[in-house]
Amino acid sequence: MHAAKFCKDDRESCDFDRAIDLTGNGKFHYELKLVCCLSSLSVGFQNGLSSYIFGPARCELGITSGELGLLNVAFLVGGIGSCFVWGILADNRGRKKILIFTHLLNAVINVLCSIVPYKNVLTLCRFFSGFLIGAPGTLTYTYIVEFHQQRKQFRNVCLCGIFFVLSWLLLPILAYAILPLEFSYNAKNVVALSPWRLFLLVLTAPDVLVGFWLMRLPESPKFWLAKGQQKKALAILQRMYAANKGVPRDGFPVKHIVGEGGANVKGNEIMVTGKTLRVLKELLQQIQKLFQKPLVIKTGLTTGLMFSNMFGLFGLGIWLPELFIKFNQYQSLHPNSTVTVKELSTLNLERNQTCEHSIDQNVVINTVATGSCALIFNIICCLLASKVSSKRITLVLSFVGGLSAGSIYWLQTATQNLIVACIFQSTTLTANLTATSVVVEAFPASVGGIAICLAVCVGRFGAVFSSAAFAYFMDNHCEIPIFMVAFFGVLASLLCMMLPNQEKRVECDRGELEQRHFGFFTRKQSYEIATISHKIVDSNCIYRQ
Repeated sequence: MHAAKFCKDDRESCDFDRAIDLTGNGKFHYELKLVCCLSSLSVGFQNGLSSYIFGPARCELGITSGELGLLNVAFLVGGIGSCFVWGILADNRGRKKILIFTHLLNAVINVLCSIVPYKNVLTLCRFFSGFLIGAPGTLTYTYIVEFHQQRKQFRNVCLCGIFFVLSWLLLPILAYAILPLEFSYNAKNVVALSPWRLFLLVLTAPDVLVGFWLMRLPESPKFWLAKGQQKKALAILQRMYAANKGVPRDGFPVKHIVGEGGANVKGNEIMVTGKTLRVLKELLQQIQKLFQKPLVIKTGLTTGLMFSNMFGLFGLGIWLPELFIKFNQYQSLHPNSTVTVKELSTLNLERNQTCEHSIDQNVVINTVATGSCALIFNIICCLLASKVSSKRITLVLSFVGGLSAGSIYWLQTATQNLIVACIFQSTTLTANLTATSVVVEAFPASVGGIAICLAVCVGRFGAVFSSAAFAYFMDNHCEIPIFMVAFFGVLASLLCMMLPNQEKRVECDRGELEQRHFGFFTRKQSYEIATISHKIVDSNCIYRQ
């Protein structure tokens, strides 16, 4: 049995969850949420901008179809390559430092990308952008939840998710406003400026804002606790308490925090000569922990979950806009007729190959419609967060997403495609965000950064494999990738079902306490145990003072 953790009468000694609850909810947490939401918005911009800049960039720079495919792959490969680096650095150097560094450096990379008139530079920039944005793409969620109680973590992940989805709404609107502009500037093939480059510069603004704003905020207190730095963790909690309550810092009642597992966690610094070798040693040590008991089962299930989810999201999800265009083109050529997706995929419809920077209004409307549905789903998940676990929400969303993916094979009209696309994008995109919460909640803080980065890394492999499958099969055997997405959607729901439930303890009053232990102690003994030793031998109950 486990000893439940709670505060003493004088509240000088608490477990982390209770201590952070005592800091309250006010100015500090509002600022934290805002900066993390902007970080999530920036990540969404970087993931979705390729659909809008590659068309005009292709015309301006003379990019071939093969080179255009390389641009798409470069971003994904950069994200895969960065996962373990940011995870280990975050677990050993801190979440805040990594987030500041990657946001600001990504802004520099995108500014360079927007002014240098060479296609090779564009490919390198997309690779490094994928490499850098992989950090806030995972660590932002880790950072925000470690400032909240466990019961509030999922709600805050959903809040960040709303801004990630919001970016997919803003992208087509910004593109519709900026890309049709007519201007061009090229200074001796050194500096260039055009509408798509201006579009890229505008999307860089959140990176700059978040990077400098994070300098105002502290490191995660849970990170310092996991490193055995009690004083630093307490100092941050005192700062939170003072900002939220409007009182002096020394008024915070907690003087000692019990670490994970009921004891102080000691630092695990590795004394190795040379920075590179030390980082590699730390990386191997952290990954090794994930594949040892008791974490190995959770590691397998969470990585499988992310692979399955991202296989559909970045395969079928990216192909859906192309399907919008094909349905609209077919119905404009053949009014009042229907066509199956399989028949449509084999048709060679005429595409506009001019270099006009116009945006199809129907595509914008369809994109905004799917994004709006996803946003609504996300808001609903936020409202359900306090009543339903992230595991259950992810399970249901994954299953519905898998079924909707399979149904695409039988679509016959553009309207049917839009309805199913809204369902698929909403469930799969929201499931991607809630799955992130599942991973964060499943692992202790000492390996939380590397765990989420490993899961996302495996998920990005799923995205690459899915993109390859759609590129290879869609023209002749579209049913293969479509039903693969359906299979992985159902598989994701099964993996969620197999994940062990998080241990949850509820508060008990004195009467409940006495009733629970009546078979072992008398009522008087039970009361004395609670008031003198301040420990209850019960895995499901926290004694409420």
